[in-house]
Amino acid sequence: MAEVAVEYLLSKLEVWIVNETNKKRLDEATQIKNEFERIKPFLRYADWKRLISGDSVVETWVLDVVDLAREVENLIDQDWYDRRHTTGLTLSYLWELVGNSFNYSNVNDNNNSSVFSLTLLRKRVCEKLKGVQVKKHLSLFSSSVEAIDERQIRNSKTFTANLSLTHMVGRDTEVTMLKELLLREDVDALHLIAVTGVGGIGKTTLAKTVYECAKRYFDCAAWVFVSDRPARFILRDVFMGFSEKWPEMMHGNNFNEMDEKELARRIFDFLDGKKFLLVLDDLDALSTLEDVKCALPQRCRGKVLMTTQSSGFTSVICKHVVHLEPLLPKDALELLQSRACFQHHDLGVALWPSSVEPVVQKILQICEGLPIAVATVGAMLSKSLLKEPRVLDSIFCMLKEAKEGRPQSSLIQIIFMVSYFSLPPTLKCCFLYCGLFPSHYEIPCKRLIRIWVAEGFIATELLGMTQEEIAKNLLDELIQRNLFEVGRLGANGEVISCKLLCLIRNFIIEVLNKDHFCILSDSGGRNICPLEATRMLSIHGQIKNVFPSLNSKPIRSMLLFSENEQWTPSVLLNSLCNIRFLHVLELKQIPIGALPDEIGNLVLLHYLGLRGTGICNLPSTLQNLRDLQTLDIRDTYVRALPSGFDGLKMLRHVLLADSFSKRVVKLEGNIMFLKDLQTLAGIKLTEHIATELKYLPQLVKLSVGEIEGRGNCSQFSESVSLMKNLNSLTINCAWRKKIHLQISNPLENLEKLRVGGWVEDLLSWVCTLKSLKYLYLRDNMLVSDPISALQHLPNLTLLSLQNVYRGKQMCCDDVSGFPKLKKLSIHNFEELEEWTKIEDGAMARLEILIITKCPKLRLPPKGLQNLTNLQMLQMKDMPTEFVTEVREIPRRAGLDFVVVC
Repeated sequence: MAEVAVEYLLSKLEVWIVNETNKKRLDEATQIKNEFERIKPFLRYADWKRLISGDSVVETWVLDVVDLAREVENLIDQDWYDRRHTTGLTLSYLWELVGNSFNYSNVNDNNNSSVFSLTLLRKRVCEKLKGVQVKKHLSLFSSSVEAIDERQIRNSKTFTANLSLTHMVGRDTEVTMLKELLLREDVDALHLIAVTGVGGIGKTTLAKTVYECAKRYFDCAAWVFVSDRPARFILRDVFMGFSEKWPEMMHGNNFNEMDEKELARRIFDFLDGKKFLLVLDDLDALSTLEDVKCALPQRCRGKVLMTTQSSGFTSVICKHVVHLEPLLPKDALELLQSRACFQHHDLGVALWPSSVEPVVQKILQICEGLPIAVATVGAMLSKSLLKEPRVLDSIFCMLKEAKEGRPQSSLIQIIFMVSYFSLPPTLKCCFLYCGLFPSHYEIPCKRLIRIWVAEGFIATELLGMTQEEIAKNLLDELIQRNLFEVGRLGANGEVISCKLLCLIRNFIIEVLNKDHFCILSDSGGRNICPLEATRMLSIHGQIKNVFPSLNSKPIRSMLLFSENEQWTPSVLLNSLCNIRFLHVLELKQIPIGALPDEIGNLVLLHYLGLRGTGICNLPSTLQNLRDLQTLDIRDTYVRALPSGFDGLKMLRHVLLADSFSKRVVKLEGNIMFLKDLQTLAGIKLTEHIATELKYLPQLVKLSVGEIEGRGNCSQFSESVSLMKNLNSLTINCAWRKKIHLQISNPLENLEKLRVGGWVEDLLSWVCTLKSLKYLYLRDNMLVSDPISALQHLPNLTLLSLQNVYRGKQMCCDDVSGFPKLKKLSIHNFEELEEWTKIEDGAMARLEILIITKCPKLRLPPKGLQNLTNLQMLQMKDMPTEFVTEVREIPRRAGLDFVVVC
């Protein structure tokens, strides 16, 4: 799309112009920028016209604009590459910089050549774009396509946590029916249930609503997306899903190396004697179901719920089928209103203007009762409906125009098309990029945000907000507009991961394919998008089918995914040095043992993701990557960073090890000059590092390990006290070393704290941190009751205590104790003999209680029956008396929580 290509180019041109020192080049670049700025108002309408009418004149012009934008971008990146590839600051190079600054005439030949190239390009741009005349293309402005104000998104507060992720309207009967079918006690036989209906009718939403309510009544439960995926990967996800409640099943199992038969055998053995629930989302073939059934015991208490558009085979093999029909008009109106008034949820639909009812009915007629269509239209209205009812007319005109102009497209495609065109350019860039991820792939939000920033999609800091904070708001906007589905939520309701529905991803691929934006190779090795593409590369299949053609491609993003059968790491490594304009390189879980020295030639690289690879060392040439913003080497064998690493002054996120693991990475060098650093995780706390942390007060996340020594603790405490923006802090002490912290700052923004090891006066310090939402304590050698001490933290949502307490008693004796706690985990309290009570009114919001390995705790706490919101109590390695008594409590008290042993 021309608008996306030009918007991205203009952001690059702005940065380039700011840093340009040669006056001639500056003038030429400014003229090019002005030309693209001049045509910018036409682009949204031209893209819309091209997609709707297929006008050949507009089509040719749009393609010319896209090609020109790419050509200018290539020249910019080539210039940046040449400058950054210069090793060292020679005297001649310094003289050139000074000469350019004062516009001396005796610049070198190479610089004259670049000015000449830029001049030719400027002339070509002017020639190609001069035909854009307002009168000639006035018809483009007759389109009703409009975008929301991007500034409104950037400055808005996030509302994602308030959004009901499985909001159902008009499906009460189906929800009740499905719950009864899943929770009914049947004979020992596999029970198959299907939810059928057309795409977008709400099958997955219905299944997810019931699954979230019902899964706690089963010993184990798993949700697996199955459409068009090999059986081995489906079975792998089945096993991993079932193991969620049984983490010990994960240890020592490398699922990526198991074949289909081995996975099936492991699942069969694991489920023996268990009551399980399995959801197969988007089942597309009977053969896939048969592959999964081979791994399930036939004589069991298992329920398999499948969602599918294929109603043919379900009526034969399933005992029960729930078929979904379109929404009734009144239900469709309720859904539209609830999504449109989402940001005004406190006021309900009271502000819904009666004057808009006629056009609302026309929109609902176009939506045909399809929930995904109604919800997406409602989401488009949510930003401006109450203030600007005219937006309804605009959306109706767009829907009508798209439906008439593209009669071959499905209703869902029409809806997504209109929603996409109402996005501002920056949000379009971010949205389209997500098509590089596999179908239903759970994209970690933080990872996605860092990649967006690395790609240059996000404007520089605005009104005190970092680029990451702006990107977070943009992601929230996409979720609210029904273009992203929420994957996992944190205990506090924040979105941890998100994913694209297949229907939306297919639309993105169509858009990307139209203008050759990306090469996309699927798990079957097929190239979904053409090899002529020049912008992005995403491989879900065999790299050997793609890489040989890349040597001459100016690829900027390369995302590789390990869900494939045959990897050829040598092909990847040998090709890296030829893709010199690369900005983003994501190799998570790719089986490579080392990076080539040539990685240092990728001097434009902003993001390097190596998590879960087999690398042991980073090459010294890494110091050449002076534009690097994110380095992720978690779950690798790297134990020390190479010399020169501290010269990477653009670093924003350094992820060396998982925050609460006992592994750390050593860094020799000065970190005090990394002024943009926001994340530093998994670093060994030497005395040098402890001292220099005070020069990084802007840190948002800090994770340090192997803390010891009075000097280290004193310097570390002083440094942390300066970190007013700190949101997440992890402290791991050296083995059997006692430390003393004197952090004076109350750390008012700290929401997540992890402490492992022996810290003097730990509870006294933690109790001052009133903003804490997540607290993880491990191996802390406490002699005072942590429950009694921590119960007054007002915002604590999750508390995990592992081998922290040496005492014999504990209690929660405050009627208002733990007012927001939802999950409490107690592990390995070897000396605990009595949990005296939970005061009536305390832990009022507790939903999950986990107690394991407390061998002397014979009875549950008094007052457990008062936890009316408790949904699950999970136990393991507990005395028989404790287990017996806990099983009796729900029956005696009439409670509805599930006991899992």
